Amino acid sequence: MSKKVIVLCGGFSEEKDVSKKSSSAISGALIDNGFNVELVDPVDFSSYSDLINYIKHKNPYIVFNGLHGAEGEDGRIQSILSLEKIHFTGSKHTGSAIAMNKYVSTLIAKSIGVPSPKQVLLTQKRSLTDEEIEMIGLPLIVKPNSNGSSVGVHIVKEKQNLEKAVTDAYLYDTEVLCQQFIPGRELTVSVLGNEVLPVVEIIPNEGFYDYTNKYTKGKTSYVCPADLNDNEVLVIQKFAKDIFHTCSCSVYGRVDFRYDGNHFYFLEINTLPGMTELSLTPMAAKAVGLSFDSLIKRIIELSV
Repeated sequence: MSKKVIVLCGGFSEEKDVSKKSSSAISGALIDNGFNVELVDPVDFSSYSDLINYIKHKNPYIVFNGLHGAEGEDGRIQSILSLEKIHFTGSKHTGSAIAMNKYVSTLIAKSIGVPSPKQVLLTQKRSLTDEEIEMIGLPLIVKPNSNGSSVGVHIVKEKQNLEKAVTDAYLYDTEVLCQQFIPGRELTVSVLGNEVLPVVEIIPNEGFYDYTNKYTKGKTSYVCPADLNDNEVLVIQKFAKDIFHTCSCSVYGRVDFRYDGNHFYFLEINTLPGMTELSLTPMAAKAVGLSFDSLIKRIIELSV
């Protein structure tokens, strides 16, 4: 009899539609690998307790976490699964919580010598003071501190547009992170176990890498491996691996950077990177000859 895998998908976050696309692709790969697969959406249950009871009743070999956004990535579901001794894919609760908090993860990056943008964390609905704006400089980035898929993210070029951007970001989180805008290139590095995959460069056709550009085919170009010299590749891959493991992340994930031609600036860790046809971790895996089916199998092996 084939082993049972439950794939968590959908959920309650703003990224639920992306999660469903990822989970559909994951399920196909799991079936190709010989697993018996069931898709389970948390929204179909009255509580997390009911969800966990259902999973325990099904007694799966492992739960493949295909959720995206706060409920799936911030450590809550990981904590519950761990307490119930249910195997699941990806980082445990500590690494998930640290990575979801962009402000905390950048502080950790700085502590190990990895540059990150100048920043201010806003709470209690307040906005930036004139002194803080001067310290960060314009343009600056405004984003929810704990969210993904560039939801609620704004590039503010003029001071008069700041308040609107901050107000919008507060719709998605109680904390808003304002960061220095780093001109240059957008790069990302996927980590798989102790292996670092090739660097991917992200080149939106226009604007920045927002939700639309991420998930609309043809809106963004990708270069993998990125056009970097050997030393640049060594530096950014070492940064990615060091940050990933120092933040207690494990199994697989993606580390995002900006590069101004002189320094790589750490932005954030994604502990549950997308698994759609446009997703970057499968793209990086493919560059080293690892098919999508093989990538999913490897994630299972590293997680068990």
